[in-house]
Amino acid sequence: MSAIRHLGVIGDLHAEDIRLGQALEFLENEGVRDIICTGDIADGRGCADTSIRLLRDHKVQTVRGNHDRWLLENKARHVPDAHHRDQLNDTSVAYLESLPTQIQMNTVAGSLLLCHGIADNDLRKVWPGTERMPVERSHELDHIIDEGKHRFLINGHVHFKTMIHFQNLTLLNAGTLKGDLWPGFTLIDFELRLIRAFTFGTDEPVTLTKTTNLDPESSHRIWENTQAFNGNWDPLLLFNRTD
Repeated sequence: MSAIRHLGVIGDLHAEDIRLGQALEFLENEGVRDIICTGDIADGRGCADTSIRLLRDHKVQTVRGNHDRWLLENKARHVPDAHHRDQLNDTSVAYLESLPTQIQMNTVAGSLLLCHGIADNDLRKVWPGTERMPVERSHELDHIIDEGKHRFLINGHVHFKTMIHFQNLTLLNAGTLKGDLWPGFTLIDFELRLIRAFTFGTDEPVTLTKTTNLDPESSHRIWENTQAFNGNWDPLLLFNRTD
């Protein structure tokens, strides 16, 4: 397989099958052949079966999220809009059971690791710390940084499209298709070193909201690892915040 030049990035789905269809149609019309998803297909207001069919039909490389694991294990079914195993068809259940926790990919800019949380831990968050949200460190991520095998890590779970620069790795959170605040997806151009973020509009199904450089700029904080987090971070957002 040749190294990836353009990558469509879809965050946590939560059964937003209509938005997923819009995102996939847009990306394929843009000529994007490689598309990834950070999981959490289950538990949402839409149809999990339809979401899974779309992912399969469009050959989206997808990892398992904690909500998918919980559905299979019949845990935490008190969450809002929870799906239950017996509501899904057999093909969908088999698909969820087959999902890996990590996928390694090769881009023209270096190796990329896709996961939901960090590595096999689907509940792990990473956050340098702000006034609203405390520091979240990760020994799993520090180990990945120390290994030096990957130039990029793309994850989900926190539903907030951000980019965190480390000295030897860039972490990108894919966000989510769920909700009304910041739903959307991104398109990474590894050749031009650009990230384009899109959301779902009313007049147009998909709208470009922000373009961000993939490489760190002079104003961006570059961390050694998560142990260096100090709670004084101005998040580098991959979307235009309106609140």
